[in-house]
Amino acid sequence: MNQIHFDTSEICYQLGIRDAVFSPGSRNAPLSISFSRHPKIHTRVVVDERSAGFIALGIAQQTKKPVVICCTSGTALLNYGPAIAEAYYSRTPLIILSGDRPSEWIDQWDGQTIRQQNVFRSFVKEFIQMPTSLNFEDAQWAYHKKIVHGFHLANQSNIPVHINFPFREPFYPEKNQKLAFSQDIKIAKSYPAQNQPDCEALINDWVNAKKKIIVIGQGHLSDDCINELTRLADQNIPIIADIISNGHNLIGVIQHHDLFLDNKILQGYLKPDLLVTFGKSIISKNLKLFIRKSLATQWHIDSQPELQDPFQRLSGIIEGNPEQVLYHLIDPGQQSQVFANLWKEAQDQTAQLLNRYKAPHSEFSAMRKILKKIPKDIQIHLGNSMPVRYANFLGIAPSASRIWANRGTSGIDGSNGTAIGHALSSNQLSLLVTGDLSFLYDRNAFFHNENLSNMRIIVLNNFGGGIFDLISGPETFDLLEKNKFLISSHKKNLRHSALDMGFEYHKCDESSELNALLKHFFETSGVGKLLEIQTQHTINKQVFKTLKKIIYEHKFI
Repeated sequence: MNQIHFDTSEICYQLGIRDAVFSPGSRNAPLSISFSRHPKIHTRVVVDERSAGFIALGIAQQTKKPVVICCTSGTALLNYGPAIAEAYYSRTPLIILSGDRPSEWIDQWDGQTIRQQNVFRSFVKEFIQMPTSLNFEDAQWAYHKKIVHGFHLANQSNIPVHINFPFREPFYPEKNQKLAFSQDIKIAKSYPAQNQPDCEALINDWVNAKKKIIVIGQGHLSDDCINELTRLADQNIPIIADIISNGHNLIGVIQHHDLFLDNKILQGYLKPDLLVTFGKSIISKNLKLFIRKSLATQWHIDSQPELQDPFQRLSGIIEGNPEQVLYHLIDPGQQSQVFANLWKEAQDQTAQLLNRYKAPHSEFSAMRKILKKIPKDIQIHLGNSMPVRYANFLGIAPSASRIWANRGTSGIDGSNGTAIGHALSSNQLSLLVTGDLSFLYDRNAFFHNENLSNMRIIVLNNFGGGIFDLISGPETFDLLEKNKFLISSHKKNLRHSALDMGFEYHKCDESSELNALLKHFFETSGVGKLLEIQTQHTINKQVFKTLKKIIYEHKFI
């Protein structure tokens, strides 16, 4: 029996569970053992699952707290149906834990095996599938996090949540195996931020921490939020903002972290002991890995709190708007001046390295020129794959307008359409910077008769999926295999696409002067404009490798 399965009841106890109703079975045995041995959870046994569900419903209604119900796999689970439907319509929080077979045994005529995923989809807040294999640290983290997430959903909505556990044998402890509840289980809790006392735990951590940073994820900052962040920056708090956070107009904001956090020596000096976050997704993989490896305590601020934990460091969630919570962080506490200066120096030195790097014609050099030439009053949509990553490496001037990107799912399938939506609903100039595959994939978004004279499109055409030349892993493919299955090499230019769209067409290659083209490109006209920047895979790859090497080998300290 796995230790993490045994810890399930302790996780539930820390989340507030005091009552559980179990029905006997073999496939749910790891959970039965865990709950039966927990000294502070009252676990009752009811053989009939239909009755067990209603009994748990009555306990939850009486105690006004969520109650766990747990059964084995197969039709046992279906018998919970009437009670779960009643709980849904009476707004009573039940936590349904079901044992299950691993996915490879579904529909294989194996005993007590049915399709359990989303079986109650009309009557639960969410269905949560637990990992089958727990041999990896990420899987163990996910196991813990998914239970916490399910509890928070049920508690906040008063609607049942179904958590499905696909167990592999052995279900029972080995002979002489000693099981004890882990002592280091940490639960991320949610706190309202209506007044200062509700933020007390965060405030205490803030005052006592010597190395604290603020990280902003995707979103748009209100004027009040910008004012609070400016105040905190003046108190030597490093503010780290991905390009999609729209924090580029903050004075002293850290924008080049995705580059300098590749420097292993520097990483050791920049590790925080406290992290305050708000906003949604983060582009920078280096930032995610850096924080995951740190020992930082993390507090996340969200007006609609959900248990999202991309850094795997979450200690608690403060419910409220960022400016509302940041307002309470008045005392700068024991912030280290040396620590703050190290972040600033890393930012400044990286900016200098970027300015000194004389790259040949490439995606990198093109994006650097584009980001410098973007007019003040233009909104920008960055396509997925490399355009948004290049922008995150380089940063953007404080005068730039709003930045958008489809980073909810990070797909290439709708950048054109989303950018068109921005252009149609605004009188502002709208700029889409995208890649060739992303543009061609979503070309049908232009199949309409709407006027897009305020739209500008820049396509970085490397004649395939160039990102697969830049990331680790695809180099194991042979060249023909990589070109066919990953890069999807092609020979298409975009002249005819622009003409079909009714757009003015411009092209830039090694012989063109991009700065001159950009000056005309952003001028107002009666039609939309498309600029195709053609580059070569091999040069893009070499430029990128050289840049990474410069940063990696630079002596920041």
